[in-house]
Amino acid sequence: SIGTSNDAPSSVDADEQNKLIRLANDAVSGSKGGRVALPSEHPVSKLLPKSATRCILVQKVDGYKGGNACLVLGSDKLLPSFTKNDLRWIGQLAEYNNMALRRE
Repeated sequence: SIGTSNDAPSSVDADEQNKLIRLANDAVSGSKGGRVALPSEHPVSKLLPKSATRCILVQKVDGYKGGNACLVLGSDKLLPSFTKNDLRWIGQLAEYNNMALRRE
């Protein structure tokens, strides 16, 4: 299952953050299912607390003001430890975001 962490992500300035977000969007944009797993050494890991970079999932979110958006989720667990329900929940969270963004 997915846990939470209280340690802060590494400090990155706004320009670096934007670059990392673009990398995350680029990584998921070519995915058929709208979700990809990234290795812990991927630059996007800088957006997450160190303790949550063992498995990095990027989930596509559609409908954000005509642009691209994504959820970046990190865990201290390896990908095989995620259940089908965990992955389904992440997809449902993205779909909820899609609906909420369309209302804006």
